[in-house]
Amino acid sequence: MPARFIAALAVLLLLLALPVPAAAHLTPNSEIRLDLAPGAIVADIVVPQSEFGYATGLATDNRPASLAAARAYLLGHFAVVAPDGRQWRVAIDRIAFETIIGPPDLHATATLLPPPGAGDRSFRVDWRVITREVPTHFALLVIGGDLAGGTRGERELVGALTAARPVLAVDRGHAGMAGLFANSFRLGARHIAEGYDHLMFLLALLLPAPLLAAGGRWSALREPRATFRHLAMIVTAFTVGHSLTLIAAALFGAHLPAAPVEAGIALSVLISAIHAARPIFPGREPLVALGFGLVHGLAFATLIANFGLGAATRVTAILGFNLGIEAVQLLVVLGALPALLAVARWRHGPPARTALAAVIGLAAAIWLVERVAGLVIPAAALFETAIPWSFALILLVSALVLLRTVLPRAQRA
Repeated sequence: MPARFIAALAVLLLLLALPVPAAAHLTPNSEIRLDLAPGAIVADIVVPQSEFGYATGLATDNRPASLAAARAYLLGHFAVVAPDGRQWRVAIDRIAFETIIGPPDLHATATLLPPPGAGDRSFRVDWRVITREVPTHFALLVIGGDLAGGTRGERELVGALTAARPVLAVDRGHAGMAGLFANSFRLGARHIAEGYDHLMFLLALLLPAPLLAAGGRWSALREPRATFRHLAMIVTAFTVGHSLTLIAAALFGAHLPAAPVEAGIALSVLISAIHAARPIFPGREPLVALGFGLVHGLAFATLIANFGLGAATRVTAILGFNLGIEAVQLLVVLGALPALLAVARWRHGPPARTALAAVIGLAAAIWLVERVAGLVIPAAALFETAIPWSFALILLVSALVLLRTVLPRAQRA
């Protein structure tokens, strides 16, 4: 019964979940992360609060007057300049003293707009925040995202801004819509391929798809045509769900904080794993896939928040990103399908399905604890190392099933 299954997961979780506090990067330097998009750049600025207060003598609280003074100081010591010497417009959208990781920081986000007629991929960053007053201080300038140019989420260090070297040049070369689409497609494909929680959710929902529930258990097999129809409905519902929130977030700004979204994804995997072992919503898997797909879409949207300000840019990037997700998702489903059907018809299928559901459920429970409590559980790394090998094993089983089906037919022919 589900209660026994949950109890077993809880015991295993207690045995494996020896938590350690999340590590923090405590180096007291500043950082400017630039996310490039056609027509604009979004800058994420982090300045250590203690260094800011020491260098400027300004208050470091969140009263309106204090934030106004901090805003004025940043605008007076930070500039972006086009190659012809004209200044870009710097608009600080948000500023606050807050704790991100480790000690508190001054955290600001700014939109950088090039002057009329100037390119948006070649410029100089002039940074004299704190370095003018404290010569030993420095700021790292990094490119956090440049889909049109090929940077897909990995941090790319430009250099260090110091008192002796307050200006750094950035030249990202030429990029067009075709490059934006191609790199967005690759980003979507890579994210779903590396997003084990998304794939585990889908796998857990597909595990019992060839089966019918009766008496609180998975029992009879579906007809082949009904199985394929049910699988298609589940995958389509998940696609529709995450596409809706992805579009809403990218085009209309709908979003939730990352922490509850990530916890919701882990919960979706856990619930689906329990369902794979013992039916808790039989026949309603497409509705569940649709509902949880909305949550997964919010996680996807965090990667494309800075796809650009223009409608054409956003539509191109969202289309490429979503098609990348769907391509990998389809490959995973088609690759796993023969193995899923074979396990459902195998005489040892029920214990095999329950064991796989237990592994998925345990991984999900660990992720949930990590994301809710902000802990790092060593066992999570073991699961994340094993998951790619598990999918490789599933694909191998599918290949063997296909060979066993095709070879006799070829010999008879």
